[in-house]
Amino acid sequence: MKKNNHLLVAALGLFLASCGGGVKKTPSGIEYIVHKAGNGPQLKIGDTALVNVVQKINDSLLGTSRQVVGGPIPLVVNKPVDKFDLMEGIALLHEGDSTTFIIPWDSLPPMQRPAFGKKGDKLKITFIVENKYSAAAQKEKDEKLIKEYLEKNKINATKNAEGVYVAVKEEGTGATPNAGDTVYVHYTGKLTNGKVFDSSMDSTLRPGMPLEPIKFPIGRGFVIKGWDAGLSQLKKGSTATLVIPSTLAYGLQGSPPAIPGNAILVFDVKLVDIKPGAPAPAAPVVPPVGKK
Repeated sequence: MKKNNHLLVAALGLFLASCGGGVKKTPSGIEYIVHKAGNGPQLKIGDTALVNVVQKINDSLLGTSRQVVGGPIPLVVNKPVDKFDLMEGIALLHEGDSTTFIIPWDSLPPMQRPAFGKKGDKLKITFIVENKYSAAAQKEKDEKLIKEYLEKNKINATKNAEGVYVAVKEEGTGATPNAGDTVYVHYTGKLTNGKVFDSSMDSTLRPGMPLEPIKFPIGRGFVIKGWDAGLSQLKKGSTATLVIPSTLAYGLQGSPPAIPGNAILVFDVKLVDIKPGAPAPAAPVVPPVGKK
């Protein structure tokens, strides 16, 4: 994604009726109206802000981030690269701010103009900054929610070294898979509220697709980190529940529309089979400096 701000303009949007404060301008001339001034720290380059965003063109509401993804979206604050780049305005915002930016439709490069506009129209994009994302804070929050979930559902799970909670229901036989082995896995995935978002054993969730185990080389990054970490300690034939923190699942972005951002995932899995794979290539040996 080269231009986060323009993609937001094209796909999302947020409109709030102006409530005073007067029109101001950024250094390069983008007009904006502050609806509410937050009391949090100012955003800076490199921050990831969680924002509710929606767009209006003239007097017509086009959509909201809540409609598209069900909540705030992550927005990485980058350096502006051209005129009317909203990153310039976003970098002026603080946590808690609600601000509308006003951009002439015809001021945007032709390839970045929404098709539903025309010369003279104005895009009005409002950003409500909820807070800044912190991986450490999210990890702590996930831990608390996972423990509550396990207790509520009476699941006896053990947290492994990577941070996945594993509850073995029926232990299989044989060895656990090694990195590069192909594993065959039946699964049902759900959110902590019980909503099922995918399953290899439910034709209603996979219409027209065969109900068969998913297969992939383990430990090679083909699946979310939590799957690699959880399945690697199961023996062939084992059935288990994996409770995966958001930081080892789809993280801040989520996987809309089924999986929201920062979602803890619960998988009921069965490790059906393991096929030996090629070991990872050995790293080249580099002789110490000065030796041959």
